[in-house]
Amino acid sequence: MSLSDDFHRMLSGHEDDPEIHKAVAEMVLSAPETPESNALLALMYHEGIGVAVDLDKCCELAERAAFEGADGLGYFLLGYMCDNIETPDQAQGGPRQRYDHYDAERFYEKCAEIDSRWSKPAHLWLGDFFMDSARGGDPEIAVEHYEVVGKDNAEVAGILSDYYWDQLVVNAVIPEEYRIKELENKIFEWTHEAVRLNPHDYAYRMGWCYADGIGCDAKDCFHLATKYWEDAYKYGDRRAADAIATLFEERLESLLSNKPEDDWECQYCRKQIVYWHKLAETACEREQPQESDSFIEK
Repeated sequence: MSLSDDFHRMLSGHEDDPEIHKAVAEMVLSAPETPESNALLALMYHEGIGVAVDLDKCCELAERAAFEGADGLGYFLLGYMCDNIETPDQAQGGPRQRYDHYDAERFYEKCAEIDSRWSKPAHLWLGDFFMDSARGGDPEIAVEHYEVVGKDNAEVAGILSDYYWDQLVVNAVIPEEYRIKELENKIFEWTHEAVRLNPHDYAYRMGWCYADGIGCDAKDCFHLATKYWEDAYKYGDRRAADAIATLFEERLESLLSNKPEDDWECQYCRKQIVYWHKLAETACEREQPQESDSFIEK
């Protein structure tokens, strides 16, 4: 187990315990000087972990860890300090500043390239940075960074689902045979991750993926589309009730092409159509503003 592992293990769950802070500081201060120990010391001086906050020392140690040892935490701290105007020269101002807030991107990119526990937070920052149009963003670069962390982050998975879904909506007029399969696969992949991490907001879209065969085979997905739309309705999305009713209407039309009207499956579809349309109407009525029964006497 590395010094960093021991550092984070000891602090986990004890972030506000001064005795643990003291023990962690003694451990790092007594360790041989390495890029790893310098980076941890920089973090301690930044956060006040067992030592007094000292941003000058933090910056000096982070530079040593990053520039002399290519340490991920060192680069991460430099990126964070540049982004938040915390480096000593930024704080002092003047024409000879070594860093400014634009350097944050450079340092986070270095951090993202290094295999460490800090690479994912760096990718997340870079994703937010490039997705921000106010800062001259580039969404294509943003999603490259987001995809590194999306499987562990519900918000990012949702951003990726939204991004790829919006592209499909923009190109909705394109005939299905000319659609880009890679785009549909991306929609399915990230909507699946989003609904796994946050079913309340993405079950409805997942239902559409299965109903329309977006990134999957629609012929085998009737029951999955129904399942996700039932979940979406349960989570309060009344659109799902109409969607399920439409799904059963399409299924009934298909069944009637080769089955009699009194077939049990046809009858079942009719019952489901009535049931889900009624639920949709009821939900719509609940959402309508109610007229007040009270009045003001004049």
